[in-house]
Amino acid sequence: MGVLGFTRPDWARRVIAMGDSVAGAEHLVPLDADELIAAACASTGLDDFGPDTWEEPFRRLVAALDTEADLHALGRLTTRLDLLRHLRTRLLVVAAAPSVVDETVVAPVFVTGPARSGTSILHELLAEDPNLRAPLAWELAHPLRPKGAAAWAECEFDLWADIQPEFKAIHELSSRLPEECLWLLAAEFDSGYWATCANVPSFLAWRASTDPQPAYRFHRTMLQVLQHGQPQTSWVLKSPAHAGRLATVFAVYPDARVIFTHRDPVRTIPSTASAVIAGRWLRSDTIDVPATAAGLTMGMRFILNTAAEQRASLPAGQVADLHYLDLLRDPVDAIGRAYDTLGLPFGDGLPDLVTKYLAERPQDKHGRHHYAAADFGLDPDQLRRDFTPYTEAFGVEPEPAR
Repeated sequence: MGVLGFTRPDWARRVIAMGDSVAGAEHLVPLDADELIAAACASTGLDDFGPDTWEEPFRRLVAALDTEADLHALGRLTTRLDLLRHLRTRLLVVAAAPSVVDETVVAPVFVTGPARSGTSILHELLAEDPNLRAPLAWELAHPLRPKGAAAWAECEFDLWADIQPEFKAIHELSSRLPEECLWLLAAEFDSGYWATCANVPSFLAWRASTDPQPAYRFHRTMLQVLQHGQPQTSWVLKSPAHAGRLATVFAVYPDARVIFTHRDPVRTIPSTASAVIAGRWLRSDTIDVPATAAGLTMGMRFILNTAAEQRASLPAGQVADLHYLDLLRDPVDAIGRAYDTLGLPFGDGLPDLVTKYLAERPQDKHGRHHYAAADFGLDPDQLRRDFTPYTEAFGVEPEPAR
């Protein structure tokens, strides 16, 4: 039995033990920045990574993963896969960029807000709108869509639940579902993807003080590649990572629309802690549960408590608020009101599409996500006090603590 009662199948436990048998997983699966770069170049036949904004983040990330994250053998293998894939993606996208430079990304819709506040299901529901297109997970993993890409991605995404069966109840990963923008930012070695699956404090602290614009410029190039040769439509995109970067989103996409979801932090913070700890335990046996939860709380407290102040500087009529409890009570009405705020057409057929999708995808389809604030050293009353500026500014309805 692992951290927070999470379990692993025997096959995963045995692979992890292989690292112990050679006095450390680093001897079995080394993580070396120069070797990874050489492997990416050799495997693609390319060597142009584009603007050099990616390299310092990449090297700092690899060093932190190698020395701080305490990855076990299976964790090192999956991490090496991610690093190599993101390098390859960058090479392939940079090579494709000249042919897609004329592609215009028109009025994308961004879903953001605190993690565990309904952003994923809202993203999926908006993807049912014929006027919007969501990037699917397999496309984000392999944006040039080479032969076999969908099958490769299916194996990669299913592996998370294969390693830790409980993960699917926390957050379903599927190659055929819409996936979030962490993948569109990953080849710039942005922090979002890695914050969810590895303890790399030096990298996250350094990245927090860097300019996010290069990552969002690469985000746009990724979208240009994905939409090249496809019918013109607007993208619907999603990530909680955008919540603290909306000024950058509008700098890169001036005509963007944003739906900002809201939910009681007494529920979102413990649930996020559970998800992040589960993601990190997929790759490491060493998880400091209270420290992880405290770090998440500190970060979200800053982002959410300053959200109202930052809202005043964003383009009027381009940001709509949507409350999680409203989405549960009447999803069609909640989405319709957000569309009205943003001036988006709410087609006559969309209510039926939303209702049908929800009927076919019940909330606890893969089991119930169990968590409690006390599991992470969190006090619900203190959380309530810490986030009062946010909850009062946006009228966030309190929910019972777990």
